[in-house]
Amino acid sequence: MLFKNISRMSAIRAYLSLEAVQSLAFSLAFTLQGLYFVQQAHLTPLQLLLVGAVLEGSAFLLEVPTGVIADLYSRRLSIVLGCAFLGVGMLLVGSFPTFGVILGAQLVSALGYTCLSGAQESWLADELGEERLGALLLQGAQVGRLAGVLGILAAAGLGTFGLATLGLGLPMLLGGALLLGLSLVLHLGMPEDGFTPAPPQERQGWAGFGGTLLGGVRAVRGSRVLGLLVLAALLSGASSEAFDRLNEFQLLRGVGLPGVLPAPLWFAALSLAGLVAALIVTEPLRRRLEHLDARRSARTLSVLTALMAAALLLFAFAHGFVWAAAAMTALNVLRGLYGPLYSAWLNAGLASRHRATVNSLASQADALGQVSFGPLFGLAGNVWGVPAALALAALVRLPILLLLRRGGKQAQTP
Repeated sequence: MLFKNISRMSAIRAYLSLEAVQSLAFSLAFTLQGLYFVQQAHLTPLQLLLVGAVLEGSAFLLEVPTGVIADLYSRRLSIVLGCAFLGVGMLLVGSFPTFGVILGAQLVSALGYTCLSGAQESWLADELGEERLGALLLQGAQVGRLAGVLGILAAAGLGTFGLATLGLGLPMLLGGALLLGLSLVLHLGMPEDGFTPAPPQERQGWAGFGGTLLGGVRAVRGSRVLGLLVLAALLSGASSEAFDRLNEFQLLRGVGLPGVLPAPLWFAALSLAGLVAALIVTEPLRRRLEHLDARRSARTLSVLTALMAAALLLFAFAHGFVWAAAAMTALNVLRGLYGPLYSAWLNAGLASRHRATVNSLASQADALGQVSFGPLFGLAGNVWGVPAALALAALVRLPILLLLRRGGKQAQTP
């Protein structure tokens, strides 16, 4: 009976299940990962930076090849493999708190991230149509946040009261097991009716790979809008990397945590506050933003970008925990709104054959921004302090406003 139910899974049900289980697994694995690296794996600051560099560098190298595979063979296959690789990566990190294993696990995780990147949006657009993509992505984000709340609460409980022998690694092990189970369910029941694989002669050898890759590159080069959006992804990735790597340091060393709760519970509480705030904000906006044209997309994304820069500046120079927590929560909510709307605009009008490749090029630009600018922000933090590095990251977002404005005008030009 279980397999019969799985076999009848609709595209919307498959997508919402994917978002829910992924978010639950990610919240379990990542809510306390920073504390796990420091307290249980005993990584040095340099090792922490190397872990991030290996993850982002591997994602940069693997992004386009995995996107081409999704365009040549199957979006569903790419998604199933992505969940499986990420599950294995989480199991490795949670089982072996040593630098060498954690570093190697980043290669496996990067392969999983890049298999998922672009393939999810491309599969959804193929199955349900571009005109519904923006609203469905926001709905999926909303479902994911609800599941994320459960994951955060579970991670906090397991990290604080879990088995002594596993400690902070236990939530990661459960997250990895969930993703491996999800990959099996999707393999059995995920539909793929709107995608037509490339003919067999085009899938043989490097010729088919190169042809699809060049087709995606030509699509970006031939469209001023796509080129501007890819450049915006590069700058966005650069700014996000600074916040993602330095926010815990700033809270612990710069602002300080109130002593009423242990650090794991504080970080879980901050993650939970961000998800709850996003749930409150996103649902009304999802109904209003269901059918955005290019001009309105550009305007909405510009507003979100400006607000993100302001929130990052407030976080950088906050003198108290309340202000820092409020700025951090606001920034995470804004980033959650920006991603689905950006993806919807990027996918508008793309040919199905090159959709995943173009999405991968945008994700690769994001990874390039993180890899190339991340060490510079780290150096700025060492020389001028973490607040200065975060302030520079906020300023990097300002050119995105010009890119989005030009992209909106180009899309309106007949």
